[in-house]
Amino acid sequence: MLGFFAIFWMSFLIGFSGALVPGPVLSVTIKEAATRGPRAGPLVVIGHGLAEIGITVALILGISSLLEDARIKAIVASVGGLFLMIMGLSMLLKTRNPARLEIAHVKTDKRRTRMPILLGMTTTLSNPYWFGWWGSIGATLLVASSSLGYVGIIAFVTGHVASDLVWYTLVSFLVALGLSYSKGLWYRITFGVCGGFLVVVGILFMRYSLALAGKL
Repeated sequence: MLGFFAIFWMSFLIGFSGALVPGPVLSVTIKEAATRGPRAGPLVVIGHGLAEIGITVALILGISSLLEDARIKAIVASVGGLFLMIMGLSMLLKTRNPARLEIAHVKTDKRRTRMPILLGMTTTLSNPYWFGWWGSIGATLLVASSSLGYVGIIAFVTGHVASDLVWYTLVSFLVALGLSYSKGLWYRITFGVCGGFLVVVGILFMRYSLALAGKL
């Protein structure tokens, strides 16, 4: 039977390989780091982690089959795709006025930290592939971890979230460090790339939703 640290490191390594794959959460982390600095990564991960904990509890309650339901995936993909497209377009519009980006950079210290946490949660929940991963691979890992009881489940969740924390903290630190020594042009490039990426992902999610709807 696997021990606590064995489960933790197994979950950490598997989660870290997944965190490295570009997605909406990465794009939002880069966007928030450009205006909030290195603290953006941990704040986004808090929101992402809350979603991870929520879906873990849901799996324990036995709704893994629901997460694999094509209708549920279609709804998540359509709503999530629309949300990402709107967010991406708003970021692209901001690149037309560099002064707005600089002002945001000055004002973020006075703002509450709820926005990046909320973005971390919403971009996670808007991804139908995230539900698919948890309904299949995540559920399998959870069952394997449960051999140690709730201690094993805690090891699994903490290891999984820890991998996200390490990666997105590093990303936000590097982005903030690079932008602090650059001019406004790099803010526009960063927002433009991330905004464009979110729009493309949103379109792909919408297409995925239509494909699923066609199979119902």
